[in-house]
Amino acid sequence: MSAIDRVVQTWRYLAAERGDERHAERTAQILLARGADAELVTAGFLHDRAKPADTRLWHRIAAVLVDAFAPALRPRLERGHGTFARYLGHARHSADLARLEGRSDRIVRLISRHHEPPTGEDERLLALADREAMP
Repeated sequence: MSAIDRVVQTWRYLAAERGDERHAERTAQILLARGADAELVTAGFLHDRAKPADTRLWHRIAAVLVDAFAPALRPRLERGHGTFARYLGHARHSADLARLEGRSDRIVRLISRHHEPPTGEDERLLALADREAMP
């Protein structure tokens, strides 16, 4: 998917009421429909919950552009405490929340890696559901 396609997808996503919440629900539903086990469905439901509530459209579009054109810059940009840094680091922060709740190592790993290239079938299925759950 091109960077332009991702920006358009992001715009549609934000236009949907309760976008982040519906996305999490939809990701879990897709995983369940594909026969995923309870841990993978849970990872799908929890994968984005550390996204900052004050995230704006520009944060989302800038993240798409960073990933498309300067991915090596992302780790440095994640180090801050502002909304953009927290948005970029939401996978790690979501995984930290799951770890603090005592979720399994598998759930924590799946959540933490959901923006990384998939290395196994579980990660591939989560990435597929994550994409399909976008409007």
